[in-house]
Amino acid sequence: MLENYTSTTSEQSSNFFSQEVDKSRVVRDLRSPGFFKIAIHQLIYLAKVLILILLDNLGLAVAWLISENMRFLASEKITIDNSPNDLIIPAIILNLCFFITCGLYGKNDRSRNFIDLIKAITFTHIVLLSVAFEYCDPNCFYQLLAAWFLTVVLTSMQRLSLFSLVSYLRRQYSPLRFKIMLLGDREDIAKTEALLEGNTMFQVEAKLDLSEFRQRDGLTIALDKIDYRNIDEIFICSWEQIKESTSLFWKLKCTGVDWRIIPINFKVPQHRKNIVTVKGIPTIKFHNPTLIGIDFFSKRVFDLVVSSLLLLILGLPMLIIALAIKLDSSGSIFYKQTRVGLKNEHFQVWKFRTMVENASQLQQQLEARNEIKGGVLFKMKDDPRITRVGKFLRKYSLDELPQLFNVLRGEMSLVGPRPLPVRDVAKFSRNHFFRHEVLPGITGLWQVSGRSDTDSENVFNLDFEYIQDWSLALDFKILLRTVGVVFTSKGAY
Repeated sequence: MLENYTSTTSEQSSNFFSQEVDKSRVVRDLRSPGFFKIAIHQLIYLAKVLILILLDNLGLAVAWLISENMRFLASEKITIDNSPNDLIIPAIILNLCFFITCGLYGKNDRSRNFIDLIKAITFTHIVLLSVAFEYCDPNCFYQLLAAWFLTVVLTSMQRLSLFSLVSYLRRQYSPLRFKIMLLGDREDIAKTEALLEGNTMFQVEAKLDLSEFRQRDGLTIALDKIDYRNIDEIFICSWEQIKESTSLFWKLKCTGVDWRIIPINFKVPQHRKNIVTVKGIPTIKFHNPTLIGIDFFSKRVFDLVVSSLLLLILGLPMLIIALAIKLDSSGSIFYKQTRVGLKNEHFQVWKFRTMVENASQLQQQLEARNEIKGGVLFKMKDDPRITRVGKFLRKYSLDELPQLFNVLRGEMSLVGPRPLPVRDVAKFSRNHFFRHEVLPGITGLWQVSGRSDTDSENVFNLDFEYIQDWSLALDFKILLRTVGVVFTSKGAY
């Protein structure tokens, strides 16, 4: 196993671009393979793709055959000259094309994206539906609908089983994992190892600490001494710390090993970005921020419609909660607190009262018992200020229901970063204020990712992740996950 190189190697350095050529070195063309490497991972990838293609086509064929024999879709058996099953060959071809277009046979994480899988199958059946209506009986719609549903179910189950099997085999047999080398500062290498912990795809085979190379070409010489037959990929953890980045770029091009930059100190948003070449220079292009224009309008309409429906449905339960609060303890039914919202504007957030009347004054005495790591947010289990009814309401997040009125007023959204009290915002770091660039929400990624068990810094990371990746589909997904979290009362106190 390759060990960390020390500064002794650096002392042997010579200029990488020196015009003097070492006659003892084997000089190779950049395009020439430095060695023949048994590409076991390439063979595994090829086998996986072939198996996926076979399973996907098999799933589609079986789904169509089953749908043809589902007699309950029609009141009586229909005999037609042109059956939708005559289109099964075009269906397989179309399905394959859409799967390739959606990246479902690629090496990246998109191959495991089941949303893209459903999209590809849906596109296939929409195209075939128009053809079937032209040449088949109109009742074929029901058969195609059943075929679409069965194809989604069978294909998803097959892929999930295969991916689970591959993960299990990689966990059990280390030769099936990608052997990687980490290159960067000691601290960034440690962070990368923490990120990869529990990952079955990669196994750290070597580490190269940049702090060990003081002289200009020490790193270049160290890279020359590595046997890359034992390395499948290089992870660069501290690209911004590399002074001779151009030299390193061309040196890595000559290794015959794939490499990637891990943005440890700069989180690259995963949503809406493209790699664009400008005069031969690869650049990362980011689209305009989300949540503006038609995006914001569609989100606002969604909030108004859903919050209005929820108020109609939950009107009677909210009246019962109000009565229970009044009977349980003295004080008002509702609790209003100043929170910081969009563009740092203050507004009054509405909640059912879950604490005693003088809770705000008592908080100063309880600050030392804050159980949220980071100290910015304030939460504690067994808070003595909480009433009996309040404890139940908090457990199932029922105290948040009056905030539907804040949504109707345009002060909040159904989904977004939680609006925090002035006390919490006063402790923000400078970069935390970016969360106030969007409307705050009743629920968000924080609530469905641990709720009160999440530390302060992770809360902000989840908020930024939501803002970067926003879509109506993500909002809907968070709302559905919120229902599950509320019923299990996970992390609530």
